Amino acid sequence: MRTKVLVLAVVGLASLRGWSQDAPDPQAASRIIALENAWSQAAAGKDLRALDTLLDGGFVYVDFDGRLMTKAEVLADVKAVHVQQFVTEGMTAHVYGNAAIVTGMVKMKGVENGKPFLRRGRFTDTWIYRSGAWACVASEATPILH
Repeated sequence: MRTKVLVLAVVGLASLRGWSQDAPDPQAASRIIALENAWSQAAAGKDLRALDTLLDGGFVYVDFDGRLMTKAEVLADVKAVHVQQFVTEGMTAHVYGNAAIVTGMVKMKGVENGKPFLRRGRFTDTWIYRSGAWACVASEATPILH
C-alpha cells in the first residue's frame, strides 16, 4: 500500500511539473503587451526605426481591406499616412514557449491620400522569441463595421 501511494505521488508531481512548464509566463505576457504599446506609439509618431526593431524581417500583415503587406510595405505605409490617433485596447497575450498570440482592438484616425479615415477593428498579432528578443512575425486586422 505504501509503495502504491509513493508511485501515485511521484506520478502526480511529474504531471504537475510538466503542466507548470507549459503554463504561460506572466512576465513574458506583460513584456509583449508593453511591446504592443510601443508599436502603437511608434506608428502614431512615425518612428520607423522603432517599428523596424519590433517587426521581424519576414513580417507579414493583412490590412483592414485584406491587402497582404510585407514589412517594407508596412513601413512605407506608416511613412505615407498621416495618423492623428492610434489607440489599442483590451489586449490579451497568450504565451506558448517562444511564441505568443496577442488579441485586442485598435482605433485609427487620420488622413490617407488626402481623405480622412476612421478605422476600428480587432487584431491578432503573432510574436516569436529568438536571439534574446521578441519580434512580431505576423499581424491581421479585421474591421468592426458597426
